[in-house]
Amino acid sequence: MRQLEHLAASARTGSIAAAARELGVTAAAIAASLGKLEEASGLVLFDRFPAQGVRLTAAGRAVLETAEGLLSLGQALQVQMRGLEDCSSGHLRFACYHALAYVFAPEILLQHRQRWPKVALEVFEGSFEQIQRQLETAEADLALAYDQGFEARGLEIELLMRVRPKVLLPAMHPFASRQALRLTDLTDIPYILVKESGPGRSYLDMLRRAGLDPTVALTTRSYELARSCVGKGAGFTLMAFQPPNPRTYHNDKVVAVPLADGLEEIPIVLAARPGVMKGPLASAFAATCRDVLRAACVH
Repeated sequence: MRQLEHLAASARTGSIAAAARELGVTAAAIAASLGKLEEASGLVLFDRFPAQGVRLTAAGRAVLETAEGLLSLGQALQVQMRGLEDCSSGHLRFACYHALAYVFAPEILLQHRQRWPKVALEVFEGSFEQIQRQLETAEADLALAYDQGFEARGLEIELLMRVRPKVLLPAMHPFASRQALRLTDLTDIPYILVKESGPGRSYLDMLRRAGLDPTVALTTRSYELARSCVGKGAGFTLMAFQPPNPRTYHNDKVVAVPLADGLEEIPIVLAARPGVMKGPLASAFAATCRDVLRAACVH
């Protein structure tokens, strides 16, 4: 690249001495660089005229045309590398567990874009198994999810917060105005199960472990369908987070009530392949995730 830079400067100025002055090197260094380029290519790139300078040969003009394109690409690469180094530009692929995506992903993406407007973000949402596979195959750089065994697959994790599920009820239910509920309060209410594939205990497993074995009225893989059915009075479900809008797609209001005899805590983590979170882009994005979830803890 340095030899091509010397070639372009000599062609532009028509003089090795002028090119040397422009580039801040000696004329001998330019002459030696051009000599090596011609030797390596087997081409005569310049006609040299004592006291009159240099002029490109036909071969030199052809080489220069390609050389200028390479030099332009080299400059663009330098700019890109500087951007990657200081997190100001680049491309990051973010996977998010779908139950967390609608709660946190918009705010994470908005804040990160405000901080780093030239960083392109690509978002995937899915189940734990899908996210785990995306991390392992390098389809995603970083993931936000409930931890269901990332470390067992050789992935690095960072704990962000722990949460306990709450009881989701229709706003018109007699228990909806309570400050907290006990599991015994739910004995006669049907349960709407959000069934997830993958390792780890489900909310239903946690209920049974705590001594409540509810009648399952509906099984679905959709959190929003579960919310809609709760809103229609079909039963209760458990969710760690309620979206900012307490109304379902059918405009029914639902409320989340804490459990006095709370179920076990569930860890929310950032996960990545070993070493990825040390990179500048991933490190900056992880900082945004921490800030957003920290603010959620405060509120």
